[in-house]
Amino acid sequence: MTSIEVMQRAHSLISAGGAIYAARQSGLYRIPAQGEAQSLYRSWLPDQDMPTLALAIDAGGDLILAGIHGSVARSTDGGASWQAVQLRAPGPLVTCLAATPNFAAGGCVLAGTFADGVYRSTDGGATWLAVSHGLFDHNIYALALSPRFAEDSVVYAGTGSGIYTSENGGRWWRDVSMPAGDETVLSLALAESGALYAGCEAHGLLRSHDAGKTWETVLKTEGAVNAVELIDDSRIIALVDDRVLYASDRGASWKEVIASGVDCLSLDGESILLAMSDGSIHRENW
Repeated sequence: MTSIEVMQRAHSLISAGGAIYAARQSGLYRIPAQGEAQSLYRSWLPDQDMPTLALAIDAGGDLILAGIHGSVARSTDGGASWQAVQLRAPGPLVTCLAATPNFAAGGCVLAGTFADGVYRSTDGGATWLAVSHGLFDHNIYALALSPRFAEDSVVYAGTGSGIYTSENGGRWWRDVSMPAGDETVLSLALAESGALYAGCEAHGLLRSHDAGKTWETVLKTEGAVNAVELIDDSRIIALVDDRVLYASDRGASWKEVIASGVDCLSLDGESILLAMSDGSIHRENW
């Protein structure tokens, strides 16, 4: 386990180009492999905290998108300078971002918002189009693109009342039936096999092998499943409230690996990045 100190609550983590990027309540930080954390908003907002909830970083590392209130913050020079690209007026809170690999070169980026649905960009976040047709719940908590998005254009959205899916990259949506009817879905993950995982606020972690037609309970818990990550089809990591559970057998059995104090987590190859409530960031291998 390695540990890095960065203060303030973390909402999202990404590893890119040998550095870790942390979206925090006070702004966006880059933590290089060697050296101290750098505030990427320092030159843009030197005297202002900017809560940042979501991140998308292109494979080259120059194009960075960050979800903030009312806008998507956009940098094309690795965080040296920024512009706020407004989605609409009044601007909604951007809660999550999902992007195709190498999205700077004409790929797709989707932005989920609180109370204003989904927006889509195909020019690296320079412009955005509202794409909420068929989406009857506009509170978006999670987005997940198919591993084969370039071929099938499938995307899922977790909302306050369940899951919606689109088969044309978010241009049109339909709802997916859930076992308990309307339920808040806070996290989503798609396996290479096509299995869909849904982390719920009150009904544990669910899995579907047929695009949401039928479901099974993978993890029954009273806590909210705030994040789910798949190392592969067998190894699953779930953030339940602020504790981390791990299964290496497709979810047949679980063990608690961290009992408390985790704000958020993300996958970096076969390592797990953990942002802790004390401000530190840990890297774990299980």
